[in-house]
Amino acid sequence: MKYVNWIVLGAVVAVSGCQTTSRTTTKAATNDRIEVTESDYNATKAAQSRLALGLKYIETGYMERAKQNLVKAYEHNPDLPDVLYGLGYYYQSVYEFDKADSYYRRALRKAPDNPDYLNAYGAFLCESKKEYGEGVKYFLKAIEQPDYTSVGEAYENAGFCSLNAKQFTQAEEYFEKALTLNPNLDKSLYGLASVHFQKGNPKRASDYLYRFEGRTKPTADSLLLGYKVARETGHRVSMKSYGEKLMQLFPNTRQATEYLSIR
Repeated sequence: MKYVNWIVLGAVVAVSGCQTTSRTTTKAATNDRIEVTESDYNATKAAQSRLALGLKYIETGYMERAKQNLVKAYEHNPDLPDVLYGLGYYYQSVYEFDKADSYYRRALRKAPDNPDYLNAYGAFLCESKKEYGEGVKYFLKAIEQPDYTSVGEAYENAGFCSLNAKQFTQAEEYFEKALTLNPNLDKSLYGLASVHFQKGNPKRASDYLYRFEGRTKPTADSLLLGYKVARETGHRVSMKSYGEKLMQLFPNTRQATEYLSIR
């Protein structure tokens, strides 16, 4: 279940490290309309422009253009932590996990207390490498940073990481903390529904799932869980409703296949 919150640098790229300037007299336009004119060349700003484009292309699925821009960003300033993070995110997105791991670690060596990098690397460890215990450690380290403003999201991430590791009591604790800090974290309600279902309490699972459904659109995971909860509690009408919605909205998913195998 991919519920981990990602911190994508995107439109606003934080400046890390010192700016480097040198004189150039070159003028060149690119396909992405980034132009270098006869003025002071600023390596950091050039890298940031390329990085922002690269991340935007990742989000829209244009992976070749994403790589082109991120490689250019690296050429402009290979020591900028945000660029290293961007390359890590790119390589994770194209399933080259060893390269992704290397770039994430390089970013963290440059900025070991950056909570966004810590959160991103924790998400990578949980989602891609299935190293749940290590992933939780990075989320908790992000939470420890005094200037971090997304503490609730980091606790939510730790909750899903623990849930995937079948550490249900720990997951419940993290989801509760997430909702205490930020009551608008709807995914934590789904997380708690999953926890209580796994702990053998379908009635409490149903309560949390009802709250989740009242605040956001259904997902393939939530509909499958709803079917399982309804089956455990003997609500045949709800079973039928959840199953039909799952097949209507998400017919070609892993969750739909599982539903068909257990109905």
